[in-house]
Amino acid sequence: MSMKDRTDSVWETVGLPVFSEIREDVRTEVCVIGAGLSGLSIAYELARRGKKVTLLESFRIGSGQSGRTTAHLSCQLEEEFSDLLRMHDLSTVRKFLEAHRSAIDIIENIVEQEEIHCDFRRVDGYLFAGEGSRENLLLKEREAAMKCGLILDPVLKTPLLKEKTAGLRFANQAQFHPLKYMKGLLQCLQDLGVTIYENTRVTEIENPTPDLSLIRTEHKKDIQADFVVVATDSPINTRFHIHTKQAAYRTYAVTFDYPGEHENVLLWDTEDPYHYVRIHEGKLIVGGEDHRVGQNPEGNPFENLEHWTRKNFEGVGLMLDKWSGQVFEPADTIGYIGKNPGTDRNIYIATGYSGSGMTSAVIASQIIPQLIDGRAHPLADIFDPKRPPIRNMSEFVKENMNVAFQYTDWLTGSDVKSEEEIPEDTGCLMRHGLTKACVYHEHGDSFERKSAVCTHLGGIVHWNDIEKTWDCPAHGSRFNTHGTPIEGPAISELSPEH
Repeated sequence: MSMKDRTDSVWETVGLPVFSEIREDVRTEVCVIGAGLSGLSIAYELARRGKKVTLLESFRIGSGQSGRTTAHLSCQLEEEFSDLLRMHDLSTVRKFLEAHRSAIDIIENIVEQEEIHCDFRRVDGYLFAGEGSRENLLLKEREAAMKCGLILDPVLKTPLLKEKTAGLRFANQAQFHPLKYMKGLLQCLQDLGVTIYENTRVTEIENPTPDLSLIRTEHKKDIQADFVVVATDSPINTRFHIHTKQAAYRTYAVTFDYPGEHENVLLWDTEDPYHYVRIHEGKLIVGGEDHRVGQNPEGNPFENLEHWTRKNFEGVGLMLDKWSGQVFEPADTIGYIGKNPGTDRNIYIATGYSGSGMTSAVIASQIIPQLIDGRAHPLADIFDPKRPPIRNMSEFVKENMNVAFQYTDWLTGSDVKSEEEIPEDTGCLMRHGLTKACVYHEHGDSFERKSAVCTHLGGIVHWNDIEKTWDCPAHGSRFNTHGTPIEGPAISELSPEH
């Protein structure tokens, strides 16, 4: 079981090597915080360039979002191509698409050169019109894609679907097993001399000088580094700069027994939220049902995915695995990769990957090491974290109005009248005077009581009954039942109940 969440993804049966927690102060050239695919990929590129690298992971490597993906490797992005062209000039969109396409090639090259056995294979992808889609949407998407330099072949029947459904073919996409790939990268990092620590949670990042960072850990051990890379899904080193420009979403995935011979493809529909599909070892993997973190919709997302799957596919057997993950949606669809906004010259971030986390991680591994080397990168301006969200101001305003509304939770009452009403293995909010507590009923007469005030920017956390966590609806911070942060941007534990 993941150390962070209750559900387990289909990938988490892979045993990754175990690393110790930090036990002494460290001096390093580059400290990479976060050992998901971004952190591993960036550390790999830095080490190949001869840098002395220290890699930190707050829990077990593989327990974060990289192990909770469906692992599509694609240049099919969440936004429609027409929307991309509305928000960005043609040159920017072309470079953006080419970056994701090139990322697949880089993964393929690493797999071949390092002999990583991770089920990598080239497959075609298909975009098809989902229920309620606009008329002529696929035609308009094909025309917009052609302007961006991407040729999409129209097909009369999308593979695997029960009904004859038209679609657009994205040739030469790919898929792999993310944890097998990460396992291979970990071996490469060890061979390259990278120092790796697990179960080492960062509690503070200071800059005693503009060119030196001090990374403090919960073990009271410090790392001094010339450069810091924060690759923690959502940055834990900043309170405001990035978090107003991206929104946190929960996303869900299930697998089904899928016997027989089937064409190995990637599928995406055009619904909102959209669905995405692939095959792995006789299982059909289906994802979707995205919603803002801490703002749970009506209905069970896994049941909704099952209903959608059985409606659209024949021969689907029992549901086997189910899990959820988290993605951060940037205001203008392009992730934030590069120097951290602010005065510190030596801190870099990688975030805002949306649903393209695997390829975005590789893009980050190309941009950030180049910048650390003091050299320009042709994609640096496009992904620059300090760029304003003016290209999609309406979405920026809408998401931040949503955030503002969440602070009205300070004024609402308790979920229950007394703790005795809280079922075991469940949490509820309780009003205590002017503030709120989050109360988790562990078992019997055992309760965990913490302040419900998120330690990032003071939102009121909500109970996530699927993963048994406390999730902040403002900026996506998440805490376990003990109040320990397991997802940024919060870096501090929930306070004891007063």
